[in-house]
Formats: sequence, structure tokens, C-alpha cells
Amino acid sequence: MTSYEWFIIILFIGFVGLTIHGLRQNNQRMVKLQKALQAARLEIHQLEENHSQKEVQREKTEEKLRSYLQQLDVLINTISNPIYFKDEQGIFQGCNQVFARQVLGLTRDRIIGNRAQDLPEQIPPDLAALYHHQEMVMLGNADFHAFEAQVQCADGNRHDFLFSLAPIQNQKGTTLGTVAVLSDLTDKNKATQDRLLKEKLESVLETAGGVCHEFNQPLQALSGHLEILAVKMKTSSEAMDHIEKALGQIERMRTITDELQGITRYETSAYAGNTKIIDIHKSSQQTVSKEEVRSN
Repeated sequence: MTSYEWFIIILFIGFVGLTIHGLRQNNQRMVKLQKALQAARLEIHQLEENHSQKEVQREKTEEKLRSYLQQLDVLINTISNPIYFKDEQGIFQGCNQVFARQVLGLTRDRIIGNRAQDLPEQIPPDLAALYHHQEMVMLGNADFHAFEAQVQCADGNRHDFLFSLAPIQNQKGTTLGTVAVLSDLTDKNKATQDRLLKEKLESVLETAGGVCHEFNQPLQALSGHLEILAVKMKTSSEAMDHIEKALGQIERMRTITDELQGITRYETSAYAGNTKIIDIHKSSQQTVSKEEVRSN
């Protein structure tokens, strides 16, 4: 064989060797790629499982939250006190049925999303401004706050309410709004006023009884002396005129003592500026009875 033929053979053998080496490297690369692909598939599968678990957990959390909100809604609607929630801008975010129907006479959908100023037909501007001011005071202090105010309710009457306000805060302590619980004090305040009037009436009756008791005997004695004096002074027409006037005043005093004894309620009238005194004529049952007799 010539040197040229040996060269061709060697070149061929080298080419085959290089080809085999390249194939081996390609096989190794393919194995690595397959392993990497398999690892990627496993990682994707794991991510999908994790995502599925998180989705299931999220759905469970949402279901728990919906259940909690439903329970909270049932709870606040079971409470007999009116309740409402507002954000830091004074916009209603929620309320119970008592507040919606009995206080404002509206549906909750009509209230939620509005300010008190947006409901002038239910909340007069002056009251809306008062509520807003008190809520701003509470937000400024970020603490419990209470105040009393009258509210025009759905029944057409003005009720006395105690507003108990508390801040709604996040975990960082930032105030996000207010929650208010209203307590109707109308009956309690009326009972207190009735009790005070009763106490005043009892005091007036005690005083009136004492005055009448002390006045009756001197009046009777004075009347008797004047009548005796009139008999003895029949000849003096001028003296008789004064005696008759004095007897008329005594009769007037008896009428006043009768009215004092007939007091059944506490009525006052203005006297000397801001001073008030008991109005005997309005307070006495005797006066009412006489007026009824005249009218009949």
C-alpha cells in the first residue's frame, strides 16, 4: 500500500473516531437534557400541586370569611340597638336592620355608600353636621367617645339617643373608621322628667298644705273681727266700705288657699325675668273644676 492509501485510511479512522466521540458527547448532552426536563416536569408538577393546595386553602378561607360575615350580620341584626359602621371619610359601610328601618326608614342598600349629608330627607343638615363633628372628635383622639342627640326617626317622632362611638383600627393602629351603637333614652329621659316633676309637686304640696293650715285660722279670726266691727259701725258708710273691701280680700285669700289645697300638677309661669314660680291657677284642680262649671 502506498503512503497515500495509508493517509486516507488514517484520515478515515480519525474521522470515524471524531464522529464516535461527538455522538458520545451528544448522547451525554441528551441524557443531561432529559434529566433536566424530567426535573423541570417534577418541579412544575410540584408547583401545580402547591398551587392547587393554595387554591383549595384560599377557597376554604373565603368560605370561612363568608360564614363569619354571615354570622356577624345575623348577630348585629339580632341586637335591638341601632348599629352602623363608617369609614374615615364618614361614608356608611354597614348597618343593622334596626338602624335602617326604625331610625332612617330606608333599606340598607340606600344607606351604604352614602354620607349622612347625602340623606337630608332622613337626617337634617344640622344633625348631620353634629354627627360628623362628634365622629371627627373621636377620630382625632382615636378613643371611645359618647354623646347624646335627638334623631328624627322613621315613626315621625324625635328620639333621644346616646351615641357610643369606637374607632375601627388595623393591626398597625391606623384608624380606618368608626362603629356606633345607639341607645334610645327617650323613655328613660321622660321617666326622669316625670320623677323630677313628681318630686317638685310633692314639695309644692307639702308647702301648700303647711301654708293653708297656718292661714286658715288667722283668716277665720280676721273675718270674724271684721264682721263684728261692721255691726258696731253701721252708721259710718265710709268705714263700712273699707270693711267690705277687707272682707272681699279675705274671701280672695280663701279662694287662693282652696286652690293651694287642690294642686294636682306642677305648672310654672315666668316671673321677674328668668325666674319661674308655680302657677297656682293652672296647677289646681279647683280652678279646672270651676272653669268646667262655667263652660257648662
